[in-house]
Amino acid sequence: MGEMLVKKSKTWAAAFLLLASLPFQLAARDQASEVQENSLSRPFSLSICGNPSAQPTLSPAVPPTLLPSTPQATGPSLPAAPPRGGEFSLRSISRDFLKDAGQIWSYPVHIRARDILPIVGLAALTGFLIGNDEAIYRGFRDYRDTHAWVRGVSPVITQMGSYGAWGTAAIFLGVGLIAQDARSKETAVLASSAMLQSEILVLFLKGMFGRQRPEYEAGVDHWSGPVGFFKMFEPGQLGRYDSFPGGHSITAFSLATVVAMQYRESVWVPILAYTTATGVALSRTTENKHWLSDSLVGGVLGYVIGRLVVRNHRSRYHMTPTVGVAHGSRSFAFTFSFRLASVRKTV
Repeated sequence: MGEMLVKKSKTWAAAFLLLASLPFQLAARDQASEVQENSLSRPFSLSICGNPSAQPTLSPAVPPTLLPSTPQATGPSLPAAPPRGGEFSLRSISRDFLKDAGQIWSYPVHIRARDILPIVGLAALTGFLIGNDEAIYRGFRDYRDTHAWVRGVSPVITQMGSYGAWGTAAIFLGVGLIAQDARSKETAVLASSAMLQSEILVLFLKGMFGRQRPEYEAGVDHWSGPVGFFKMFEPGQLGRYDSFPGGHSITAFSLATVVAMQYRESVWVPILAYTTATGVALSRTTENKHWLSDSLVGGVLGYVIGRLVVRNHRSRYHMTPTVGVAHGSRSFAFTFSFRLASVRKTV
């Protein structure tokens, strides 16, 4: 009996450490991805000036790396970052949302060879957790019962997978509108899109798997399949069979991934974002709402969807008109940004 308890304790402790190290792994992956993308960047510029003999000076919206190799004209200092996307509209948001949804729902028929190994690894890890979910769940619950700080923090951080997540997106939007911060507004729109995509997907998967939540039958794991969806209409059954995958986890990681990618020039923003999302995933077990495997799969799906939404947005065309003055002559420029085959170009 003692050996069994030690084995169960080691199992849930290992699972906890796995998720606890997740923020640093994801932040490191994002930084590596940023370096790879920057190495593929090939910038170009095009300027149309009023006086052909004059050297062009572009407005601050165009980075200095895009200027041709000519003597530098006098003018205002230019930022190093490339221009961000233009203004959003209801039409553009709806169009992009539908395009992203098409990629998400058609992904199973477009699986690439390089995706097979990560999918197999995730399936193996999920299978291991499912087989040990009951022991892991009891370990988490015992830890919560014996640590007051967990009982105080868990109910708060878990809200970052629901109201808190949408509130964060609203804050980004408010800051963007008040401070005229284009990146903040962009983050709010992309985060909202990713979270909505995630919630639609997770509702479908919950209905397909019909897994019983651990709060029922004293933590006994049970799968009912699609039948569980119809059981929700029976008295006292609402929410009983919608445990897998975790909804709070997929929402939290969708938000965290968008924020991390939008502000990944900072080391701490991705770590803070992913740490918060991981805390949400862990809190779903301490709050008696989900098995750990639910949170794992939900978190992975949220991460993938968040990356897809951001990368798709960056791959779409953007045009920024700029006006400047070079040697007494007015100059005009149009900056296009697009990505093709993992190569970002600016014309």
